[in-house]
Amino acid sequence: MAVNALQLVYEQREKQVEQALHTYQQAQKELFDQRNQLQNLHQYRRQYIAQLSEKGSQGLTISTLSKYQQFIVQIDQGLSNQQSALVKFEYAVRNTKRKWTDSQIAHKAMGLLLEKKANEKIKLADRKEQQLLDEFSTFQFFRKKQTEQNF
Repeated sequence: MAVNALQLVYEQREKQVEQALHTYQQAQKELFDQRNQLQNLHQYRRQYIAQLSEKGSQGLTISTLSKYQQFIVQIDQGLSNQQSALVKFEYAVRNTKRKWTDSQIAHKAMGLLLEKKANEKIKLADRKEQQLLDEFSTFQFFRKKQTEQNF
């Protein structure tokens, strides 16, 4: 594969790393937001139960108590749904992190391959230069010898 083609692949891998990082950061942000939402629901439930206790100490009708209990059940269902969503977001974060890591590895491997190709090119150029120098030295040696023989 030509060095220019390798360079193009390297640059594409670099873009993939950047995109994977961006996706990973977005997933982390969403997970953070989901955790905050779950925490807010827990806090709201505690406040609502505290409000129920306060009103309960003053006396509640059965229908009012029933409404409070129904709403607490709805909050609990919301907490359960939020907890399930949180598990999915945690999986998404792990998955996007793995993709980001894989893309970094592929990018680094391509960089090492490019470096190897560049080193091979330098070694080849050095060998050619050495060969030319050897040929020149040999030519000079024989020319000098020929000149000495002519005198």
